[in-house]
Formats: sequence, structure tokens, C-alpha cells
Amino acid sequence: MKKFFRKIKIFILWFFEKHQSLSVHYNKYNKEGEIIDVLVRKFEVRKFYKKTPKYMKFKTMSGKKVEIRTNSPMDYVVEDL
Repeated sequence: MKKFFRKIKIFILWFFEKHQSLSVHYNKYNKEGEIIDVLVRKFEVRKFYKKTPKYMKFKTMSGKKVEIRTNSPMDYVVEDL
């Protein structure tokens, strides 16, 4: 029953919040330093807590908190929905 009311609360808040789409690109390198693969992760973001080139902390639309840390600056795109 608690889950049901929590989902209703999230659905109602969904109308009043700023929604954003976040795409994070990760590059994988070989021993010579050449890019061999590019991974893309996409998130629907409800709220950003901290956003720097090497660290991000945010809450997704499903209510999960996510932290992303990298050694080198990451490539990302934030779009308003």
C-alpha cells in the first residue's frame, strides 16, 4: 500500500518539476591511447545535487539517487524535456 501512495506522489510531483534528459559518454582507450569504444548512458533527471566535470550527483525520475565519478572530465549533454 505504501508503494502505491509513493507512486501517486511521484506522479503528481512529476507535473510541477523541471525534467531533464542526461546523456553521459564514456570513452574506452587501448594501450596506445586510441579510442576503441564509446559507451552512452541515458538518464531522466528529476533534480541535480552537484554537477562538475568529474563528478555528478542527481536523482532520477524513478526516485533513485545516482553518483558518477570519473578520473578525467566526462562528456555529457543535458536537455530540457
